[in-house]
Amino acid sequence: MSPALRARSPNIIDDIVKRPPPSPSDKAPPQKKLDVKSRPASEEPTPKAGSPITTLKEKSELKEVEKKESKPSKQDIIDMEVFNQIVELDDGDSSFVSAMVTEYLEQVDSTFNKMDQAMETKDLKEISQLGHFLKGSSAALGVKQVSSTCEKIQNTAKGTPTDKTIEEVISLLKRVKEEYGAAKIWLLESCPT
Repeated sequence: MSPALRARSPNIIDDIVKRPPPSPSDKAPPQKKLDVKSRPASEEPTPKAGSPITTLKEKSELKEVEKKESKPSKQDIIDMEVFNQIVELDDGDSSFVSAMVTEYLEQVDSTFNKMDQAMETKDLKEISQLGHFLKGSSAALGVKQVSSTCEKIQNTAKGTPTDKTIEEVISLLKRVKEEYGAAKIWLLESCPT
């Protein structure tokens, strides 16, 4: 050992060298092995998000949980502050709001058809532009969930057209159509066209 090292920590080194090995009584007691096969079904651990799922029962239970968790509330679907501002612009007979909702619903259906056609040819540039368009019109009416997902479509589709990018865009298109379905129901119930 160098004299410089010994000078900095003389006692620590000596203590380590002189220390006796631990006795068996100093060791921690052995852990019990769990017998997973004898565990009752009620004590089965619930799968965590991202953990591997091994049985069909676990898969179906997780899908049910995801369905319950993913059901959006009115506040998730519509930005009521924006929507109420549009209602305030109406003259009281709700014709303005009804016309806006009708136009929006037609616009979305048409845009989704164009997106599906662009997906067939993997034209991500067109999908990005359509996502941008639909993001704006959805935000203008307060359909915030659709607007948010359209922004993700716009940004994801700007990327290089790899298999991964295409899969992400397909997944986002499926998601935005489900979100639009919930928004459409709310819009039609709130202001019949």
